[in-house]
Amino acid sequence: MKSAIWLLVLFAFGQALRAQEKTACQDDPLYQMMNFWVGSWQVYDEEGKLVGSNRIEKILDQCAVMEHWRSAEGNEGKSLFYVDNNTGTWKQVWVTTNAKLPWGQKEKTLIFSKEKEQLLFQGAYMMNNQKVLDRTLLTRINTDEVKQEIQISRDGGLHWQSAFVGIYKRN
Repeated sequence: MKSAIWLLVLFAFGQALRAQEKTACQDDPLYQMMNFWVGSWQVYDEEGKLVGSNRIEKILDQCAVMEHWRSAEGNEGKSLFYVDNNTGTWKQVWVTTNAKLPWGQKEKTLIFSKEKEQLLFQGAYMMNNQKVLDRTLLTRINTDEVKQEIQISRDGGLHWQSAFVGIYKRN
């Protein structure tokens, strides 16, 4: 009888630990930084032309964020955003249907954040034997709009040029 009670106590303790593990990301403010971008969006250029759609979702018990991009031409891209446990910093892995092109797959790291308003990710890729810095700035305009600007630098970050500007409007 005592062993059955101990088994029941151990089982309940194990369930409680699993429940704690499941909600660990939900309860950590670090994992909520990208909440303003979560949702379904129509994406427009600065002139108001529709350039694509994007669906951003929290996955894996809110421990990661998945991006599902589709351009107006039908090209696709996916990002997985996650927190690197070794550094406590958000990372991004981006892969597109053009993955064999230099910019078709990238990795970036969060280098700046203004809580719940702005995130800046930066990485690099090689193009024609030259290192190209690549950064993405996500800015919350309001509850239903986000601006994404992707910039590149071919001179180590001295000068930046805009490669893409998208105005996200919530569906």
